[in-house]
Amino acid sequence: MQIRVTDQPAYLLHRRDWKNTSIILDLLTENYGRVSVIAKAGRNSKSKSLYQPFCRLSISWSGRRELKTLIGIDGSEIRVNEHHYLPLLYINELLCAYLPVQEAMPELFQLYDNLLEQTDPQFGERQLREFERSAMTLLGYMPDTSVDSGGGQPIDPEEYYRFLPTDGFVPAGDNETNAVIGKTIMDWNQRQYHKKQVLNLAKIVMRSIIDFNLHGKRLKSREIYQQIKSRT
Repeated sequence: MQIRVTDQPAYLLHRRDWKNTSIILDLLTENYGRVSVIAKAGRNSKSKSLYQPFCRLSISWSGRRELKTLIGIDGSEIRVNEHHYLPLLYINELLCAYLPVQEAMPELFQLYDNLLEQTDPQFGERQLREFERSAMTLLGYMPDTSVDSGGGQPIDPEEYYRFLPTDGFVPAGDNETNAVIGKTIMDWNQRQYHKKQVLNLAKIVMRSIIDFNLHGKRLKSREIYQQIKSRT
């Protein structure tokens, strides 16, 4: 018996051409998590303008296998500032790398939806770092940053720590590489991203967690960003 899902809110994370005219779409859906569907003859479809990132979609599919068959699509495009396009593609690639298949994560869907709502002139690194932190927390990769993971004591604002991606913050000497004073950790926990040292810490910690759990896999969007940056 075919399983049919109709009118499911979704966003496109990634697409790739399949055979002569079809497209495989990797989707973030509200109630089914990450789902892959094939749009048969999608490259010739009247709906092909919707097969792109940053569209609010309503998706219908059928099938019992992991790769579903698209049977309906509707939606509207979200206007994204061209300067935000690459950071958002990075988020899409991050989700493709980390999201389990067909595991409902409505909170993560809402987090992504809220992020797209913030793509105004104020969108920047602080929103990106906070999304990374929230997403890694929901996915179960974020250690407790409020305590010293070695002894379980609350972070001391006057002591120094270093971060381990599997454990969290552990005591460190003030001259150790990437040692950070506890006050900055506490400021990060309070989301004080207006402070430069907090943004720097957030970048170091989140990259450490993300890279460690990718097990050597590289994110193409990061490489593209570095190439663009080297030319400017």
